[in-house]
Amino acid sequence: MNWKGVVIEESLEDKKLLNLVNIVNTKKSALENEGDRGVLHFHEIELSDKKRSEFINKAKNSIKQSWYIHICKNEKMVVIFRNKIFEFSDQEMNKLNEARNYGLSIGIIREQMPFEKLITDLYS
Repeated sequence: MNWKGVVIEESLEDKKLLNLVNIVNTKKSALENEGDRGVLHFHEIELSDKKRSEFINKAKNSIKQSWYIHICKNEKMVVIFRNKIFEFSDQEMNKLNEARNYGLSIGIIREQMPFEKLITDLYS
C-alpha cells in the first residue's frame, strides 16, 4: 500500500513537488466571491515508501506559510507545514493536537485541520 494524501496546488511555491507523486484525482473548489481567481485544485495523490522522505523534505520547503500537506498510510499521518513536520498515529492524540496547535499558531483555522477524520477517511 502506498502513502496517500491531498495537495492543494495553489498552496505550493514550487509546483515541481507534484512530479514526485502519482495524481489519482483532482477536484476543483471555488472560493466565495473570487470568481476564476479563487479556484483551488485539490490533488489526491499517492507515493511509494521509496519517495516518502524526498517528498516530505521537498514539501516542507515548497508549501507556502499558513498551509499544510498531509499524507497517510495504515492509520499513520504525516502533516507537513513550512519547515515543520509532525508524524503520528491515530492513537497519539497528544501529537495530533500538537500539530493542530501549531497550525492554529500560524493562522490555519481549526475546521481546516480535521486530522482525526482525515487519518481514516482521507479523500472525503
